[in-house]
Amino acid sequence: MDLVRPLIAFLLVACGASVPTRLVSRNNVRLHSYPSIVQRLSRQIVRSMASRRDIGRGLSLSLGGILGSSLGHSHARQMLQSSELNTINVFKRSIPSVVFIDTFIQSSRGGFSMDPVDIPAGTGSGFVWDRDGHIVTNFHVIRNAQTAKVAISDPKLKNVNTYQAKLVGFDPDKDIAVLKVDAPQSVLRPLQIGTSADLDVGQGAIAIGNPFGLDHTLTVGVVSGLGRQVMAPSGRPIFNVIQTDASINPGNSGGPLLNSDGEAIGINTAIFSPSGASSGVGFAIPIDTVKTIANTLIEKGQVLRPQLGVSLFDTAALKAFGVDIDGVAVLQVAPGSPAEQAGIMGMSRLSTGDLQIGDILINVGGDEIKVESDIFKALEKHQPGETIDVVVLRSGKERIDFKVKLGQARLPGSSFGTSTPPSIGGFHGS
Repeated sequence: MDLVRPLIAFLLVACGASVPTRLVSRNNVRLHSYPSIVQRLSRQIVRSMASRRDIGRGLSLSLGGILGSSLGHSHARQMLQSSELNTINVFKRSIPSVVFIDTFIQSSRGGFSMDPVDIPAGTGSGFVWDRDGHIVTNFHVIRNAQTAKVAISDPKLKNVNTYQAKLVGFDPDKDIAVLKVDAPQSVLRPLQIGTSADLDVGQGAIAIGNPFGLDHTLTVGVVSGLGRQVMAPSGRPIFNVIQTDASINPGNSGGPLLNSDGEAIGINTAIFSPSGASSGVGFAIPIDTVKTIANTLIEKGQVLRPQLGVSLFDTAALKAFGVDIDGVAVLQVAPGSPAEQAGIMGMSRLSTGDLQIGDILINVGGDEIKVESDIFKALEKHQPGETIDVVVLRSGKERIDFKVKLGQARLPGSSFGTSTPPSIGGFHGS
């Protein structure tokens, strides 16, 4: 009904009739009591009229412009809202599954008190793996800790519950750890797990975590690269890592990287940054790797990896010795190791003080070796106790084939759950 009076006035003007100035004036539009769209329509009609005969064309142009503009803005907002609503829904569904991890080291109160005090060591993220209370995170999140507490959001009660965590197992070579909390199943909401096998560069990526202690922070980006390689806390390379430009900062470690459906496609683990803050290049361990490691840790408490028992000489430095051959030189052979038992030789020092090159690994288990990471990649295909073929060039000249029964890699210790301060060093052998 509010539109009737101004529309009647417009028709009267078109027909040549006089209209009270309180409705419409050629010099001024007095329609302040009507909706804003009518005011805009009135102004554009009055301004577009060169004469009364032009009122029809003015009315047509004004209506078309206003309605077209309104529809355009409405359509743009609708498209934007569709994308935003999907991200919002993914975030809301994921909140109960993404946890905040506080780590601590213990110190004596001093004096005559024997009660230890928990001193904050760091923070990180993680996510609920199953309804048995298993929490998956990065190994480096709990690496230097003796105890940890896990905070889980309860959307029904709209509060946060904190639980003491127990260490189930860890794998430094893949930077994965599994904790366990004694929480009711009503609180435990396992995150939906996807796959990293069919990812494409350019598809959406959503990172959720607790950067700088700010709980449940969401950042959005894309999968910006695939097949990357980063170094694990053990010093071994992690292969097929996901690269993303979704902002990842300290505290995001251990949190999930999700696709647009809210499925986990990786664990946020590292950033490439000179400053230590996000620079648009973050890395996540692919979820298919996480599945295998996490389930093994839950079932067995550890991941067993094969070992040759050798330390390696830097490939670039090998060329400085005048040896321009694809392969990796053996620096030392561990006493009693599978490599020693097979007869593989490391470097030796001559009476002149010069180093004598021993064996150069050129093939392990059927895989060609050119750089150090090729050895780790080849060994990942086998289990401890398996016998594989190893081919070397002795002194860079003589080809020798060995049969090597792989040993079991030594697992590092952990201070988690003990009163011993953490001491976990690097592990660079193979």
